[in-house]
Amino acid sequence: MIRFSMLLAALILGFSASSAQSVMNVPEAQDWGTIRLPKELYVEAEVPIKNDAKSGMLKILEVKPGCGCTKTDPDKTELQPGETAKVKIRLNLTSSQGGPQVKTVTIRALHNVDTIVKIVYLKVNLERVLTIGPSTFVSFNDAAVGAESVSIVTIENPSALPVTVNKLTVDGDIKADLVDGSVIAPHSKKEVRISLTPTKPGQIYGSVKFTASGNGADEEFLLPAYGTVTKVASK
Repeated sequence: MIRFSMLLAALILGFSASSAQSVMNVPEAQDWGTIRLPKELYVEAEVPIKNDAKSGMLKILEVKPGCGCTKTDPDKTELQPGETAKVKIRLNLTSSQGGPQVKTVTIRALHNVDTIVKIVYLKVNLERVLTIGPSTFVSFNDAAVGAESVSIVTIENPSALPVTVNKLTVDGDIKADLVDGSVIAPHSKKEVRISLTPTKPGQIYGSVKFTASGNGADEEFLLPAYGTVTKVASK
């Protein structure tokens, strides 16, 4: 009998929690699909928040964006049954990104005494003129004072058109064997050797920046370098 009562109570609580969650109607995801990296380096959308309850006001307590997102306040925070609020969400992008990107926005609301929390996934697939691997960051994990440290980056042209590297700049303490005006042939890869010979301990700063042209609109690429020099090379 005790076990039956405990099971019944658990079922009632589970049903109550499920019913409370269904009161706030928000999309599971905002998906911008596959796009080229926009020049303004962000995408925007309005996310609807609806009160699907038969009775009782839904009060929006918080709209919390994850890393890489910004938002505005909802156009209203107190929703009667059937009413909908809208909040503008911006997903910030960088010139080093490519491929699928996923971030989240957490929405918290109150209906009667029930607190409701839902997560909206923000998705976009960035199609780039070139793809960079194994990462869009250049890492120097074992750099030592007085010794050359090397990182290899692979640039791939997945299209059927040649792509030219223009406006190449290499900043900071690093060097790269990529040449301004280099042409990446269709369906081919090019390995770029990025090197550093530290003269003192500390943080590593630098970047490789260039524009790729020849397949649609020009695109900018930024490969930041990072790492910490903490030791002196052994002789």
